[in-house]
Amino acid sequence: MINEKISVIIPAYNEADNIIDTLSETKQVLTDLDYDYEIIVVDDGSKDGTADLIRENYNFGKDKVRVETYTPNAGKGNAVKYGTKFAVGDYILFLDADLDLHPRQLPAFLDKMEKTNADAVIGSKKSRDSEVKYTLKRKILSSGYYYFIKLLFGLPVRDTQTGFKLFKTGALKESISKVLVKGYAFDLELLIILHKKGYKIVECPVQVMQSRLTGRIGQRDAVSVFKDTIKIFNRLYFKKYYN
Repeated sequence: MINEKISVIIPAYNEADNIIDTLSETKQVLTDLDYDYEIIVVDDGSKDGTADLIRENYNFGKDKVRVETYTPNAGKGNAVKYGTKFAVGDYILFLDADLDLHPRQLPAFLDKMEKTNADAVIGSKKSRDSEVKYTLKRKILSSGYYYFIKLLFGLPVRDTQTGFKLFKTGALKESISKVLVKGYAFDLELLIILHKKGYKIVECPVQVMQSRLTGRIGQRDAVSVFKDTIKIFNRLYFKKYYN
């Protein structure tokens, strides 16, 4: 609704090749909706001029696009948590910078949130109605991680890692303040905290198109995700950090 506002947070690390197209597509989708909006790009220590490129093309007062920066690179989870501090909308959308998940899917997420009264609507590649075009390697890694976290945590969702998530702002800001992971496993930790606090999480089908020739997550990142997941397990079951 026009009296409500959506804050879109886009974490970006060396995204000079993609960010202008992503912002253009996102602005078009948001302009067509009956909501006010703001787009917050968090430059996660980029070295390719991502932030300068945004400032050259967009003005916050006129275009509702702002960029927040810090150095050095600290990880996607850190970028999203940092960006959340600046968000003033009634709803907050996490959106990746590469258009693998196109913002045109936002209306379906808003509709799902309204119909289910959910506090968080998260994209799920595991949904029967999802369309996923990934490399075989990425599909194997994704499926393997899904079964791993299902065994450890038993969350009521089938996919924690898809980079398209819509939240009611109050639920997100209360929960994300407890997140410690700065890398890719931050999604898992955030959803565990939301679930522990009793917030309702539902999944929504997504269309995913891998645009890069190679994935963002390499072997070192995969090892880091595994280590962070074990740390989350320890904080949840032994340290009771999320209680």
